[in-house]
Amino acid sequence: MVGTSKKNHYILILCGGTGPRLWPLSRASNPKQFLSLFGKESLLEQTIIRAIKTVPASNVFLISNNKFSVKIKNISQKYLNSQNLIFEPEKKNTALAILYGTFIINKINPNALIATLPSDHLIKNLSGFKKTIDLAYKLAEIQNSIITIGIKPDNPSQSYGYINPDKKIKKYFPVNSFIEKPNTDQAQKLIQEGSLWNSGIYIFSINTLINEFKTHENKYFKLYKLFSSQKNISDIYKISPSLAIDTAISEKSKNLILIPSKFDWSDVGEWRAVYINTNKDKQGHAKLNLDTQYLQTNSSNCLVSGSKNKMIGLVGVHNLAIIDTPDCLLICNLKDSYNVRDIVTKIVKNKNQEKYFLNQNDQ
Repeated sequence: MVGTSKKNHYILILCGGTGPRLWPLSRASNPKQFLSLFGKESLLEQTIIRAIKTVPASNVFLISNNKFSVKIKNISQKYLNSQNLIFEPEKKNTALAILYGTFIINKINPNALIATLPSDHLIKNLSGFKKTIDLAYKLAEIQNSIITIGIKPDNPSQSYGYINPDKKIKKYFPVNSFIEKPNTDQAQKLIQEGSLWNSGIYIFSINTLINEFKTHENKYFKLYKLFSSQKNISDIYKISPSLAIDTAISEKSKNLILIPSKFDWSDVGEWRAVYINTNKDKQGHAKLNLDTQYLQTNSSNCLVSGSKNKMIGLVGVHNLAIIDTPDCLLICNLKDSYNVRDIVTKIVKNKNQEKYFLNQNDQ
């Protein structure tokens, strides 16, 4: 394969999500990428550290909603220059965030190969991550395709997109189909057929991405051209659709290549994923922070989070997430934690209750 200098390797970290499935710790003003769920660093800080160990720090960019600008600056200042921070005037999902970030990087280096990383993933094997991303950069350069990273499923989760690869080549596979968040029965069938989870990580050349938008979502292609001619970015955002990159491109494209991951991965999208990746005691209980205190009898396999100076008692309960905050308490079966978002939807629809997700101060 033809090598590309690292100077053309860029990473764009997406950090504008709200993480409703990790309520009540994750709130609209302090979503999950800013939480320290695994160690001292927040998920975002861990992502930045991983990125600057993979490409030059000058080539790492963050894109987020403008309302998170203070948090982003505080977290990133010891790693990145302020010019590497891109702020959107409003939240319009990942398709536009990636398009706008690509526009900014294109002005700096039209030959850039860009890897987009969600800011809320837990990745434990840095060496394997770097090997996978380096292969993806090489393929993006010579194949003129969008490269995605696939994760081997360990359960028929509804939380992820499923990628069905054409397994004719050992190191990478053309994608036959991309199915976003199927139901459990569909997911089980897809796993049996050899499908992998979509990690949400994409690698591409600028021209390849823009051509994909031109082919599959021409309105976004027109918006991309407006970025050059219109000074007020807010006006462009106001007229933009709000689509995820998976919906705008991945489900439609015939130009995707999948690389199986060489690293342990979790998107930490729900409490079950947090539990799986947290240390446990002899009864299988896990706690999120040192302040959490609990006593148990005849109980097992619970994820517990409590505030300081509060004791939580577990009696005859199993497989629960018990997440206690000063103003909210969540109790849910870990196998149903995907559905926590349904509670958040009900909260935000009620004017008397919306404060429990929308207006909570940082904890």
